[in-house]
Amino acid sequence: MEKNIDLTQQIVADFAEGYSNFGLNPLMGRIVGLLIISKDPQSLDDIVEQLEMSKGPISQICRRLKERGLIEKVWIPGDRKDYYQAADDIFGKAYANQINKMQDNIEIAEKYLSMAQSMNSEDAEFIKQQMKLMKSFYELMDEYNKKFVEAWEEKHEKLTE
Repeated sequence: MEKNIDLTQQIVADFAEGYSNFGLNPLMGRIVGLLIISKDPQSLDDIVEQLEMSKGPISQICRRLKERGLIEKVWIPGDRKDYYQAADDIFGKAYANQINKMQDNIEIAEKYLSMAQSMNSEDAEFIKQQMKLMKSFYELMDEYNKKFVEAWEEKHEKLTE
């Protein structure tokens, strides 16, 4: 049993670090890591106990993860507690969330390209060139992301049949 606890702690710690590396709250990573490896839905109290943290922040992060579609609230008949589990295809959903952030960069480039086009100066020309490069970069990335998502959905379907 102790080996399972050690493995759980290592997974939770590594997910926390991974989320932190993406600029996200490490607690998000801890909760996701725990729920990914939990066969059964976990109550907030279960999560609090296993992560040895306060209920308030865990409840708040669970709401945010639910809003992002990474975890789901589950109803357990006869129990009034909130239970959570990892969403089906949590990895694909996490990737989709990152894609959405990258698409924001296209909008930023378009915004400043438009503003620079209404100006007539050497600086504006340089800004236009940089925004064109930025827009092209993220549009190409978006094309590849869409192809990747399609390929992943096919693979995920085969893996979960």
